[in-house]
Amino acid sequence: MRSWITPKTDWEYPDALNYWDYNRIRNNLLYLNDKANEHFPPEETLDLGNEKTVSDKYFAREINAFEQALERLNHRGYRYDLGQTKTFAPLGKFIDDAEKNRLEKGCLKLYQMFEQIEQGKRTALRANGTDFVEDNE
Repeated sequence: MRSWITPKTDWEYPDALNYWDYNRIRNNLLYLNDKANEHFPPEETLDLGNEKTVSDKYFAREINAFEQALERLNHRGYRYDLGQTKTFAPLGKFIDDAEKNRLEKGCLKLYQMFEQIEQGKRTALRANGTDFVEDNE
């Protein structure tokens, strides 16, 4: 199983997305997908491409895949309000600090949900597309 990497949730100018940030977000989404597959059927796969290296470029379609993955993962669980999913266009506006914070905070929220499930503080139960949530706190 993949490892969870503590997300950066304090993005602000002039913070720039670099390859290790990209890889952290990518790998955290894949980690969360593994957890979702343990707790919520049906099992799904995520295609988030390969990790980046220092010389690689970033593409709108890759950031859009992160956006879509977070939304799908959230909908498999408890459907938290994680803000509005964005769509980026080639040669358009690149992901900004607010959106990087939204993505990483959303990942953290889902991570915390899975931690609560595994500690027995929350029950993972869904039937016929309807959520049944039991909080034991």
